[in-house]
Amino acid sequence: MSIDKFVIWGVGERGKIITGFLHEYQILAYIDSDISKQGAYYLNHPIISFEEYLENFNDYFIIVTPVNEEQILNKLHDHHIKKYFRMSQLPSEMQGYGDVKFLENIEIPVTNMGNNIILGTTLYSCMLYKKIKDMGYKNVYLLENPEDERISLIRENFEFDTISQINEEDILICTIATEISKNNCKAKKTVDLFDVSDLLPQYYNRDIEAFRNKHYSERCFIVATGPSLKQEDLKILSKNNEICFGVNRVFYVDEKIWKPQYYVFLDRLGMKEYWDDIAAYDVDNKFIGDSYWKNVAYKGEMHVIHAVTGHSFKIPPKFSENLERKVYTYATVTYAAIQIAVYMGFSTIYLLGVDCNYSNKRNYFFQEEKRDIYNHYEDRMLMAYEIAENYAKSHNIKIINASRGGNLEVFDRIDFDKIFI
Repeated sequence: MSIDKFVIWGVGERGKIITGFLHEYQILAYIDSDISKQGAYYLNHPIISFEEYLENFNDYFIIVTPVNEEQILNKLHDHHIKKYFRMSQLPSEMQGYGDVKFLENIEIPVTNMGNNIILGTTLYSCMLYKKIKDMGYKNVYLLENPEDERISLIRENFEFDTISQINEEDILICTIATEISKNNCKAKKTVDLFDVSDLLPQYYNRDIEAFRNKHYSERCFIVATGPSLKQEDLKILSKNNEICFGVNRVFYVDEKIWKPQYYVFLDRLGMKEYWDDIAAYDVDNKFIGDSYWKNVAYKGEMHVIHAVTGHSFKIPPKFSENLERKVYTYATVTYAAIQIAVYMGFSTIYLLGVDCNYSNKRNYFFQEEKRDIYNHYEDRMLMAYEIAENYAKSHNIKIINASRGGNLEVFDRIDFDKIFI
């Protein structure tokens, strides 16, 4: 058995993204639940059923690529399969945001004096381990965590060395979204190679700096797409010339009724599906994630921001103060919109249509053609909103929920009608 080969679960958009980070020889097959795809080939590799994986490939690690991975993870658990990696735990660059050649373009800190210790047991951890080894360093180890049973599987299947103790001369390289306490880490240097946004100069967008404190001490409204959003409320915003942010599919609102001055859309798959609508939306400024692009004429100014993902670790997200370099995403685009509003200097931020309540019946102010069956991770949304609230309070900023109903209770609430009395 080769120790450097994988089976990729999913031949969709994300499966194709992760394929680009692997050599052709590393891919044995693709698993897909779509019967119509099984028996065909993608890039000369067979597309198989899960049953065929169990029969012919179960010695190899699976890379689970779908965004909604819970059903797959449950199936693997039911079959006692522990040899898998989750694409959702990889850096933004490996999920379709930013520089796909980031590993070639960053300078990896290494030492000959101590040990190069990698924290993390993801596919990225393994790739980084191999890269440092290929650079000629023999003092490379994965940090052994007894609570992470994946470490023994990686050690056995990939023949990687592990270490359980960190010394002062070591370098600790973090390859997962985590918080490292300097008081508890003896390594002379700790480096975050999960979020590499500060190490890549091409992520810096000088144009965005023009927005820093542009609206100092003013107020704004962030308008989301929850079912509580009412046209009558939007008419009031328009009548009072309120400064507004719109997110995602808010472009479904009739522009004669209301449209925002600022618009935010970050999700890669959503951008691909709705790109023509995003491009045609006639608003002054659009803040777009650095993912899907298509050469079509667009209206308004388009500002590209590097989107830093990584919510599957359930680690509280960071709050970006340097929008010209990055914005942190965490299960909801509204969290990114709050970071943008704070960057612009707004001291009072009202939320409207932010229901944070997905019932699978009606989740938006518009009627969807298909039933919404996706996991929207409300728990992670709430975690992000708590981070935003804590940041706001420590910086004398007010975030107030003016939504009519919904489940978002992190922020103080206000009756929308009372704002304009």
